[in-house]
Amino acid sequence: MSGNPGGEGILGPLPGRPLFVELSGPVSQPLPPDPVGREVVLTRDATIVSAWLPHANGGPSWPVRPRGAADAELLHRLVRETSATVAVVYSHEEGDRPKHSWLRVRAHVFDTTRHWPTRMTIGLDDRMIDVLRRVTKGGARDGAGTGVPALLRERVSLPALPGGPAPCRFFVLARPGQELSEPEAGRLVGGGLVVDLARAELGWRVTGIRRHDMLPQDGQRLVLVHGDLDFTDASVGALLRERMRGELRRLEAGERDDSFLARWREYQNLEDRYALGRVREFGCLEYAYCERVDGSPELLRFRLDVEGEGGARQRAMLRHLAESVEAGEEFELECARDRPDGLDGTHPGGAFADDRGLLSLPVGRGEDVGVVVAVDEPEGTVDLRSTDRERRVAGVGPSLARALPAAPGFLYAATAGDRRRLERRRKALDRVLREDIPLPQLLPLLQGQSVRGREHPPIREYSPAAWACFKGEPTPAQRLALETALNTPDVAVIQGPPGTGKTQLIAALQVRLAEQGKAHAVVSRSMLLTSFQHAAVDNLVERSKVWNLPAIKVDSRDRGSMEHVAAWRFETLNALEAELEGSLGGRLTLALREVARQASEYALAPVAVEELPALLERVVTRVRGLCSDSLVEQLEDLRTDLDVLRRTARLQVDPTRESTLRAVRGLRDVPAAFADDGPLTAAVALARLRRVDAIDPAHVDVVRRAAEAPEGIVPSFLAELAEVRAALLDRLVPTRRLVEPYPRADVLGLLDTVVAELEDRVRDGDEGVDRALADYLEDLRGDPQAVLHTLRLYTTSLAATCQQADSRGVAGAKEVSSGPVRFDTVIVDEAARANPLDLLIPLTMATRRIVLVGDHRQLPHMLEPDIERELRDRERTDELDTLRRSVFEQLYRLLARDPKAPRAVRLDTQFRMHRTLGDFVGRNFYDGALASPKPDSAFAHGLPGYADRPAAWLRVPGEAGREVAGRSKSRPVEAKRIAAELKRLTTDRPDLTFGVISFYAAQVRLLWHELVAVGLAVRSGRGYRPVEALLRDANGAERTRLLVGTVDAFQGKEFDVSFLSVTRSSAISPDKAAAREPDHARHSAYVEWVRRAYGHLTLRNRMCVALSRQQRLLVVAGDDAMFRPDVAPPEVAALTDFLSMCQGDDGVLLPIDGSARGR
Repeated sequence: MSGNPGGEGILGPLPGRPLFVELSGPVSQPLPPDPVGREVVLTRDATIVSAWLPHANGGPSWPVRPRGAADAELLHRLVRETSATVAVVYSHEEGDRPKHSWLRVRAHVFDTTRHWPTRMTIGLDDRMIDVLRRVTKGGARDGAGTGVPALLRERVSLPALPGGPAPCRFFVLARPGQELSEPEAGRLVGGGLVVDLARAELGWRVTGIRRHDMLPQDGQRLVLVHGDLDFTDASVGALLRERMRGELRRLEAGERDDSFLARWREYQNLEDRYALGRVREFGCLEYAYCERVDGSPELLRFRLDVEGEGGARQRAMLRHLAESVEAGEEFELECARDRPDGLDGTHPGGAFADDRGLLSLPVGRGEDVGVVVAVDEPEGTVDLRSTDRERRVAGVGPSLARALPAAPGFLYAATAGDRRRLERRRKALDRVLREDIPLPQLLPLLQGQSVRGREHPPIREYSPAAWACFKGEPTPAQRLALETALNTPDVAVIQGPPGTGKTQLIAALQVRLAEQGKAHAVVSRSMLLTSFQHAAVDNLVERSKVWNLPAIKVDSRDRGSMEHVAAWRFETLNALEAELEGSLGGRLTLALREVARQASEYALAPVAVEELPALLERVVTRVRGLCSDSLVEQLEDLRTDLDVLRRTARLQVDPTRESTLRAVRGLRDVPAAFADDGPLTAAVALARLRRVDAIDPAHVDVVRRAAEAPEGIVPSFLAELAEVRAALLDRLVPTRRLVEPYPRADVLGLLDTVVAELEDRVRDGDEGVDRALADYLEDLRGDPQAVLHTLRLYTTSLAATCQQADSRGVAGAKEVSSGPVRFDTVIVDEAARANPLDLLIPLTMATRRIVLVGDHRQLPHMLEPDIERELRDRERTDELDTLRRSVFEQLYRLLARDPKAPRAVRLDTQFRMHRTLGDFVGRNFYDGALASPKPDSAFAHGLPGYADRPAAWLRVPGEAGREVAGRSKSRPVEAKRIAAELKRLTTDRPDLTFGVISFYAAQVRLLWHELVAVGLAVRSGRGYRPVEALLRDANGAERTRLLVGTVDAFQGKEFDVSFLSVTRSSAISPDKAAAREPDHARHSAYVEWVRRAYGHLTLRNRMCVALSRQQRLLVVAGDDAMFRPDVAPPEVAALTDFLSMCQGDDGVLLPIDGSARGR
């Protein structure tokens, strides 16, 4: 119900029984236009009754008279009880005289009136908002509920008349004896609704709403109340938004400078400034011109002037750049015609002293961006491999090629990547500060306040498809975690220690959410799977499948793996082919389509006569048993005739020519390419050339010299090698066939006959299902890009890194052309490793739930080293501690204490490793709470020398060789010992996988070098890879059986056998351990000694990862004297415990000579 004296009318029904009276309208002046629905007030002045149609400024009145006797009696009553009457013009008709009309008035007379001067503020909670939306059939549609209170006020109240005692009028149903002289709990009626009111702690609340045109009964009275009525949104979302606003107000007032948002907003500003400082520190290199390297469209060479004015500065910059590249650093440069403003090579006076950041720098997009692959200081050249996918191109058709950058120009440190990364973070922060996030409770939660969002109807965790993800019955903790993630009102945090089935849980969660959303058609692309880096996202999507459709990764540069989509496609192809081959109709359909395709291809593009026998052999194989024997016999006869012709007329060419030609084409004749694998490709070509007659010996000699060139050294005769390569290609490339093949009539005729016979047989059967399956099969096989496009439309989950979640690619995949991108559910894997600012990007996109999966006891997120160093030097330790604490850990600790229902769960059963190793990991890193249900026999390794025990210490005592100091630590003797042991083990068990972990990059490089020495690895570009035999399993399938890397690259990976290279080995004085206690006079010196002697080994979370990658066997290689209980510090207690375990019944000690010993 609504009314407006200004003329909008009373729209809804008034409560109570209506009375109707007919009156003659005014004669002297016309009524206002469209009076129907206008409120009318009837008054008496002496003997004259007037009708007043009020508006905000008063309004005119007209004398009226009743139409009949009954109307006169009713009019008398209405005039007498004007204060308790509400009347409205019900209908209007013109009379037979000019300016005369009849009005029919609908009037409601109430039992009494009351005046409540106190303002009534009445709250609507989530349940009442839903009820109102339901009873009004969606008339209150507003995502946040803000339109609902206004709707209800319109339905149950009327505006006051001009000069009235209160802002509005409303109707209350009074119980017998209830005077209502002041506001009381009761019922409002009006607009076809009955609204129950009750007192609340801070006002009033609605407790019930239903549709009803209530009439008084059993002594009840309808009371017209003049008062001030205001309905407010008291939903959980509204309360949380108000709490969010309060938090933002305190933040802006400087009251929460130690909070999450304040600390990370400052960190964002600092990183922005440091990014600018790094760009300025590098400065600009001036190049004279640019050229392609070896005709490559991706490899560019920039030539600098290192002799003229400024040449010394440019040589120094080249020298520094070369050293960085040689050390394994990836350096990305941009080029532009003009020097960008602000990049003058000067270094700011410290990032903290300069308020400017990279985002404020007016640097436009460079002409090209690339990674430095080679630097030649004497020649003054820099080679870049382009990473710019949006580079300019020149030419059309076959001549299409990338346009070279303008010259002369400038090279400078690339800014596009940092600017994009910082801008995405800033946008996420701005969304929070503008309150433009779907889950308003996110900010209070991040600020450490325990709040809950609105509860939703519970979702059962069980379904057969979800249970299939666990490959068996899930553990109680897995069930609880799944239930918590499904039913969280906002955020759920799942801690998953190593091997506890986090990925299976994520897969089951997607299945249940898709099943639940299917009933409401909220499925397609409703979930976002995300993590901090591409490898983690790849691992996530490879194991995610809902309704047999894979998740789709979105990335602007196609980084990472799409192998899971290809695997799904081939798996589906194989399944379809197997189903079709399983029936006669299916085989006939497949044969018909294959032979028809081959016939069409031969007619349009005939093959040479020597290839025809193979073509006909494929046809015979396909149609045998499906076509008549006589037709098959004709095919075989023609194939035999053509094979005789092929043998007679075949070209007499050297059978080794093709392989030799490929080897010569592979010769590297440019410095960057030769530095990668020049000697290796030359050696292959040399072996081939020695088998070919009539090759110039001088050419062979040049190739020999290239093969014998020292590794990593670019020889001086590359120009000569290029000439030899061209001459050899001229010699080996065969003369082009002058006579093009033509379609033979006998072959075409026979193929057409086969097609016709197959069509007749297919027509005789029930081809509907077979045809549909064959169509699907052809679509899958023939158009992979269309398959990918279709998957993107129908998949339930999109996947991207945290940064890429805010990208045009994700917006395009969601078909969002403008406005914010939203997901019903955001699932973050390895959430503890994500920088909180990066994590904020996908979290601000969730509309219903956020599920964080990870483990704060494994690898942490990384801070910018310059900022970390600056804060440490300034002794801002509290801020540093806040920044080092992950969002995952903070929310886990907060939500685990939720008094209503914990929203944080730890998985407590590991399936990855041997029980002894599982107990060891649980004891040292998870308070002993890690069960291992699988039997020990499932993890037997059978490796000789280990007594089939799961733990071993490979002793490399200090006297055999100490660690080597440097920017990164290394220990040659340890690397040699590990390589020798791996050589033995990989030979004995070709079915097992091996991982080698170190805390130090220098040790990793040394390990690869030693693995090359023992024949287990080869150089690959600037890095290494395992030999071919270690890239396949015992059955020949692709499988990398050996990986070597730092601990940061190994989270989420697992191996049958894992090696940890301790690396650290230094002399230990007996007096060091005496100062271990904090109250010892030399304790500070002891702390410094621990830092210097043990370094990264004291980092507990990294040690957790390093000691939990194995399934069957963990081998620690190192100086065991450093981990004796009497000298080792508590920070390396896990290694001390492992050494003790190896000295007992569960492990073995392997002395330097390799013989096992257990005690």
